[in-house]
Amino acid sequence: MNNLMQNRIQPQKKPLPKWAIAAIIIGITLAVGVAGSLLGGKMRDGYQQPPAFPPDWVFPLVWTILYIAIGTATFLVFIADQDPKRRRNDMIIYGIHLFFNMLWPLFFFRLDLVIFAIAWLVLNLMSATVVTCRYYTAHLAAGIIFTVYVMWLLYALYLNMGVALLN
Repeated sequence: MNNLMQNRIQPQKKPLPKWAIAAIIIGITLAVGVAGSLLGGKMRDGYQQPPAFPPDWVFPLVWTILYIAIGTATFLVFIADQDPKRRRNDMIIYGIHLFFNMLWPLFFFRLDLVIFAIAWLVLNLMSATVVTCRYYTAHLAAGIIFTVYVMWLLYALYLNMGVALLN
């Protein structure tokens, strides 16, 4: 009888549906991308660009796709059958990585700290690599998605270094 009374007093919390968790994680990831874009602005005119520098329209398209993809990867890891402590640590490390990612455009575009932006991007790559390794052990598809993202970050590093060397 006493247990029955406790259940009435403290209703059971229902977990969020998976679609809501996905929307939250992907939404936060996209919001960080938008924040980074707003912090960074546009590239200053007059910079010489390295070979294989894409047209301006490519960046917002690719970054939007990548933010949705890495948000999806994070969702897959979040719902993967793993220890709750491990899940929490994965989310913390992902958050740290997003912090590095969000600030790079500020250093490169707005503050014109092209050399410092290289060092910051290397930190970003290191954090993305840690996330990638962790995600591979939690969910294969998430690890693959992050591998593609790390490859884009390597391309971004090439572009950042090219701008620094040419200017």
